[in-house]
Amino acid sequence: MRPLRLCLCGGLPTVPTRTRIVVLQHPQEHRHPFGSARFVRLCLPNSELHVAYGGLTGDLLTPIDVPPDTAVLYPHPRATDLAALPAAARPGTLLVLDGTWAHAKRLHAMNPWLQRLRHVRFVPRVPSRYRIRREPHADCVSTIEATVEALHLLEPETPGLEALVAAFERMIDQQVEHTASVPRTGRSKRERQREARRLSPLLADPRLVVAYAESSLPGGDESAERQLVQWVAVQTGGGEVFEALLRPRGVWPTDCHLEHMGIRPGELAAGHDEAAARAAFLAWAGPGAPVATWTRSSLDWGRVLLPPGTPTLVLKTQYCNLRNRAASFLESVVAREGLAT
Repeated sequence: MRPLRLCLCGGLPTVPTRTRIVVLQHPQEHRHPFGSARFVRLCLPNSELHVAYGGLTGDLLTPIDVPPDTAVLYPHPRATDLAALPAAARPGTLLVLDGTWAHAKRLHAMNPWLQRLRHVRFVPRVPSRYRIRREPHADCVSTIEATVEALHLLEPETPGLEALVAAFERMIDQQVEHTASVPRTGRSKRERQREARRLSPLLADPRLVVAYAESSLPGGDESAERQLVQWVAVQTGGGEVFEALLRPRGVWPTDCHLEHMGIRPGELAAGHDEAAARAAFLAWAGPGAPVATWTRSSLDWGRVLLPPGTPTLVLKTQYCNLRNRAASFLESVVAREGLAT
């Protein structure tokens, strides 16, 4: 049996910060295997973790001796946006509540001393990467992500902050990959009985185009409609590649999101509008060519470039039907199947 290698401790970064981070953790979160507060404690030397042990009474009162300029990172109605704080008003200590949102509310309610401190909040730059735990709202993030977001605003000059989130993402990737690799027990699907239900005939079409899409949120607004900003495709019959960058119709994505996608602002400014990109893609692909993407989201984002009635295919679904198993990440499928990239 292949040994499990899920420990990340050896590759965790150390990021010294000027701001002191104090984490008050709900006792149930302390036992959770995927909690992210441990990343704060292990990676930030200027941090401390306190667990609110409820005992037999369930009383979560946990007084902590903190400096007068401490601020609580919590979406209180009177909380101040960290982005609006002048440098002189930035807190020297940031107190973060760790747990589910229900846990955080209970910690806040059962510790009156917290309510006497000033409160701060922020607007996340990007959605949470925490794919193995469901967040109640689109703007909710994990403890490590919240801490990094706050530190970006409090001390933007500090290097290495994104390395903390990268380590967190590696933990998530490993856990998802491990979950997908463990043999299933109990109830499972039977093998497909009919070949026609396994694979779409579009896979055999010599005109098939496989595409990938990148989208962005205008201005980082979670309530806004995502816009296609990059469309890359390859013809399976001949290997020819098409690529287009699309100028946003209205508000641009944030600089952070552009950096995450590896797109420079100047490149995006020189890109096509939707009409020009659609015409260029159709001239390249040819009339009636079927289009396949690995995920449904890429296909949904790219529909602005496809004429009505274009035959489409989600490759991840085809793979799951063929192998009768979860697909996990595309990179994992490539490695598992021994494919050349």
